[in-house]
Amino acid sequence: MNPRQSPTQHPNQSGRVLPAVVALTFAAAGMTQAGPTDVVNSAPAQPSLWEQQYLSGDWDGERTLLEKQGITFNLTNIGDAEGDVSGSQEHHLAYFGRFRANVDINLNPLAGIDGEFFFSGVWQYGHNLSGQYLHTNTLTSSIAGVNSVRIDQLWYQQSFDGGKLKLKLGQVAAVNEFGATDFFDILMNDELGYAPNALFNTRQPFSPAGKPGLILTGDLGDLLPGLYLKGGVFTTYKSPYKPDAYGVNYKDDFAHGAAASFEIGYKEQHTSYDGIYKLGFNGDSSAIYFNPATNREYRGDFNAYLTIEKTVYHPLAPDGGLAMKKGLDLLFEFVDAPGDRNSIQYEATAGGRYTGLIPGRDLDKVGFGLIYSSNGSAFSQASEQAGRPGLGGETTVELDYQCNPAPWLSIQGDVQYIIDPGGNNSRDNILVVGLRTIVRF
Repeated sequence: MNPRQSPTQHPNQSGRVLPAVVALTFAAAGMTQAGPTDVVNSAPAQPSLWEQQYLSGDWDGERTLLEKQGITFNLTNIGDAEGDVSGSQEHHLAYFGRFRANVDINLNPLAGIDGEFFFSGVWQYGHNLSGQYLHTNTLTSSIAGVNSVRIDQLWYQQSFDGGKLKLKLGQVAAVNEFGATDFFDILMNDELGYAPNALFNTRQPFSPAGKPGLILTGDLGDLLPGLYLKGGVFTTYKSPYKPDAYGVNYKDDFAHGAAASFEIGYKEQHTSYDGIYKLGFNGDSSAIYFNPATNREYRGDFNAYLTIEKTVYHPLAPDGGLAMKKGLDLLFEFVDAPGDRNSIQYEATAGGRYTGLIPGRDLDKVGFGLIYSSNGSAFSQASEQAGRPGLGGETTVELDYQCNPAPWLSIQGDVQYIIDPGGNNSRDNILVVGLRTIVRF
């Protein structure tokens, strides 16, 4: 089972821990202050509530000042309300929320150091529709998981040789770096809005369950502009949230072996139609896996992935040029893993987003996606041995529309149709409707 789908819930400790996370975030604001020679000639016009970038505003100009000095705050709450309105299972209406507080500090403006410090704290709350009720291969919400309040990421990154080599060290979310997509802003399903579930089999740390690790990225632009190599080593886990409920139990983090990731990628250069192409590998040599049909024991697991993200169209602007902020972006990803020890053997995902489709709604986005998730061959065989139907593949189709009433608010309608849930063609198909809200504080 994907650890993000675990129905196990931790007691909600937000009354004590969340204030501490938020307080830590705002404490960094005291790192810089206006100097005695700073003079304000006139107060700038303040934008209205529906025009300002963040719900909490600019903090009397302090937020903009801090950003100029390299300190950026992102306080966001994402809420997914979903209901399964068809299918043979009992129907449910569920809400899952995630409040995230990020602080990103670029040390170049502050101290002339080519380094970056990043902190991310998370509060997750609510009910996980897919993990608790639907029993499908995929998550209908990319944020749904386990109720928790924890430190997700806490790392420092240092650049060398003018940025051609970067070393990131600390508490990291490896899946963010090795296999995640950039379509999180429009598609709600986990496979499209975060990363395919087949990637999680090798127990790389993921968001919001970051673990200790390091990532080394090398720019190979001297060989081919846009080419890069990236590798990482991370601690793995037996359970991502137990006993490390708050993201600070580092002693246990080092008790379950290590995982490694490798990626080679190419970013298109000097083009109006951005594209990025990635080929990667994840491996875990220490965990024990079992073939459910033969009970054979395996030590270690691996998977490989191919990701393509490409802008293919921009409409014409009134001046005759290209409207660069509008257009169509496409996504394709394929993940393959051994079928003798993994519940999901391979996945293929495809999706797209169109920004500014409706005239006068330049920031609105339409998203569409298709997921095919194939069950592992051994798991299908074990199902047949138990007198149940063999397991094939699950197909999910998704359609979204996102509007932005204000820069700090996004509202997104979502429809997902799941065919052969869990790869079982004897189950009724499931229709899920949802509404996502994103508030940027």
